Amino acid sequence: MTLDFSGKHAVVTGASRGIGEAIVRQLDAAGARVALVARSADRLESIAAELTNDPLVVVADLSTHESIDQISTAVLEAFGGLDVLVNNAAVERNQPASKVTGEAIDETLFVNLRQAFMLCSAFAKPLFSSNGSIVNITSTAATGAGGTQGAYAASKGGLNTLTKNLANEWANKGVRVNGVAPGLVDTEMWEPTFDALGEDAVRTSFVKRVPLARWGTADEIANVACFLASEQASYVTGQTIRVDGGMTNI
Repeated sequence: MTLDFSGKHAVVTGASRGIGEAIVRQLDAAGARVALVARSADRLESIAAELTNDPLVVVADLSTHESIDQISTAVLEAFGGLDVLVNNAAVERNQPASKVTGEAIDETLFVNLRQAFMLCSAFAKPLFSSNGSIVNITSTAATGAGGTQGAYAASKGGLNTLTKNLANEWANKGVRVNGVAPGLVDTEMWEPTFDALGEDAVRTSFVKRVPLARWGTADEIANVACFLASEQASYVTGQTIRVDGGMTNI
């Protein structure tokens, strides 16, 4: 199956690394013009230089209120409309519930849930006009099995619920809303955990929970995200697909 995004315009947040970067590259390869959104200008410019469809770099910090207007204004001025929104940006503050800070909870819920919701709202009219698609990158942590990931798990659980709600609310506008819930994926997001507990120990311990007996890759998550964003998934909405090697089957 070959996906075709020729003539389409897409926004991907958290585009400077990991899953976001993989999604950007796949959308571009399939013909989309992509707006790359993240805080790291250097990394965004480096990725954009390797793309082929006149990408747009938007340097923005989603932990700030003003970032929503900043992103939507830049994208709509450059593109004039929008076909695909991928909410991938996220923060994780791994703290035991007995020691968690209000600041950590607020930041996690703000970036991972509130700002994803606000971007959906900011781009609602352009997506209505194009019968567009939204893909939210959630997490298998939303099942509540993440140990000291309470705030992160809650934010992703909220994003799963938001995905269903928007899918139902906007179906009559022709907009599809779906989610992808990654499990263990080998990205830079794990580096703080590797530094704290030892990379070999973490990799060996965590992979025991995965029936396929390996970590996933960013490209494997991007494959599903781009499928859901495409016309190939034209009758799919309100779904969150777990891409976790079977981990949540256990």
